[in-house]
Amino acid sequence: MRKPPFAKYASARLALILLGVVVAFNVFIMPRLVGDEKVVPIDLQFAYTPKQAYALIDTYSDETRSTYARGEMTFDVAYPIVYTLFMSVTLMLLYPNKWKIAWLPYVVFGADMLENTGIIVMLWSYPTQLTLIAWITSIFSTIKWTLVLVVLLFIFVGLGRKLFTQKYISYLA
Repeated sequence: MRKPPFAKYASARLALILLGVVVAFNVFIMPRLVGDEKVVPIDLQFAYTPKQAYALIDTYSDETRSTYARGEMTFDVAYPIVYTLFMSVTLMLLYPNKWKIAWLPYVVFGADMLENTGIIVMLWSYPTQLTLIAWITSIFSTIKWTLVLVVLLFIFVGLGRKLFTQKYISYLA
């Protein structure tokens, strides 16, 4: 199996730069994804039924649905690229001998792109309700969020292990 993209560029500096971009996206761009900060985006839900998805869409205005669909096709493509690279590079640094886990963020990316596609289809087809598309989209949302939690767990365990090991080794020296 090949190493993930950017494996040869993995460095703490690159990870910090990518973390900065992820934070910037979270603070400045993603809250405005749907055009109205009071609107709850579907892709922030862990899981949902078609009824719940369309209950959210029912609360969106025509302009909000249009803005949300455009945001899914632009910002919510760029953002997953950045967080995927950040998570993958970080995992490569924390687990240099187990680099295969650095592929997990790419699975998250795929689930996110499929989720976004389903959301766009639901927004564009509204008021027609596509129950099967909503179920499939919810499955990809759940896969995405579950794997994000797994990756974050790997990152926090790796960071904890690295800090403990360095602290313990410096204590013994």
